[in-house]
Amino acid sequence: MAKYCLTLGLLLVCLVSGLKPAVVKIEDHSRLLVLLRWQSGQIQFVNSVTGRPVAIHFRIGGLFHDFVVSTDETTEDYYTNGLYNLNEVLTKDSTDTLRFCSVKGIRLTLGFYNFDVKDGCLEVRLLWKR
Repeated sequence: MAKYCLTLGLLLVCLVSGLKPAVVKIEDHSRLLVLLRWQSGQIQFVNSVTGRPVAIHFRIGGLFHDFVVSTDETTEDYYTNGLYNLNEVLTKDSTDTLRFCSVKGIRLTLGFYNFDVKDGCLEVRLLWKR
């Protein structure tokens, strides 16, 4: 019986350590999400100044990390003033919270979840930072 309990306990620890709870806030409501540490995410929007699409890809782990931006050269220059490579800087970054606002709309894909926001803001916050 003790061997069974130990095996079950070890299995539960492994399962829980792979889970990553998060809260997404969109305007006036919130929703709890259960993410997996090896999943990825993406935020897509249209830059309101250049009118060009932007996609930000990232991984979910202890924090959101490994950010990569896909956009055209003009939009990247808009963000960086042509002074640095955006992806070189963002790849090194990590955070427990993502916040975005857009008048043209945002599409967030986070693991198994998809959210669309028109003319508004969204925030995703990881609940466990480890």
